[in-house]
Amino acid sequence: PGPPPCALLRKGGGRQRKGADPGPPPDPRHVVARPLLHAMPPQEQEQKEKRRPGSVLRVPSLPVKLFDWAGGDKRTQAVSVADTAARAVGSPAGADLPRLTYFNARGRAEVIRIMCAEASFHYEDYRFRPNIENECRQPASHADGERQCLCQTHGPGNDEFVEFRLSGKSVTGTVPLLEVDGLAIVQTSAICRYLANRFGMAGASDAEKAYVDVVASTLDDLYIYMVQSMQERKVGSSFYTQLWPKVANQLEKMAELYSTTQGYFVGNHLSWVDIYGFHMFTRVQEGLPTAMDRYPRLKAVVANVSQRPRVKSWLAERERREADLGNYIDWLL
Repeated sequence: PGPPPCALLRKGGGRQRKGADPGPPPDPRHVVARPLLHAMPPQEQEQKEKRRPGSVLRVPSLPVKLFDWAGGDKRTQAVSVADTAARAVGSPAGADLPRLTYFNARGRAEVIRIMCAEASFHYEDYRFRPNIENECRQPASHADGERQCLCQTHGPGNDEFVEFRLSGKSVTGTVPLLEVDGLAIVQTSAICRYLANRFGMAGASDAEKAYVDVVASTLDDLYIYMVQSMQERKVGSSFYTQLWPKVANQLEKMAELYSTTQGYFVGNHLSWVDIYGFHMFTRVQEGLPTAMDRYPRLKAVVANVSQRPRVKSWLAERERREADLGNYIDWLL
């Protein structure tokens, strides 16, 4: 795939010619995940520059073209390279953006996307283009016992994913994959912890970091239980009656012991497991709307995360983003 449309400025720093042809509309797979509704205030930008002297380029504003979270609406705004550099979190203006690769699904990448939205992290949200007919291309491979079908009918994938696995980009051959700072990171929890350390969401002390890991491991258990109970791509009823109460009680107790303010799992500030919990609990509620009724602290975590302005902006836009490619995979947890 070609470069993302977020290469807003020439690497040489020159201005665009007047009346220049803006080119064809962007490929919806190459969309910069940038929350336009919550631009950094000038005061906050000034403080950021003071904290990181020399890390932000001081240049005049240039007219550039941006694309919103959903990748559908083209907007023209005057945005400075300094702002672009600050939001790129370590990537200088004009450099390649970090890229998150996954399917056109929420699944194991959605926690990462919500974290990036909350932190205003500038990255490319790349999603494999689904097969149009959504059917198996090689039905004979189902019977040989050696090859896994990669079509969307029998598993999350498509022709592009097959090519991705053969490319060796991912050490495990799986996604999500985050390419950032010269690294290629796989496994959702590893990506989340890497970003949490950069975003200040990992815990304020060693004790808090340990508690965050305890909650994260328990949420991993919850995810595994949901997957193991799935029948015909739906979470089985046994999960809601037997496994959910068991894990929910554990998580409710953790929120009581580890947090000092209701609405958080640990301490009195946002950590990445609050976002992880929000994602998992909302998926549970899709199958059982009353799932949170007996767990007020977990319910408070969901309410707290869902009302954060940048998270609200992402939640309002993501369905449009999912619809851009079509064949959205709704069953990936």
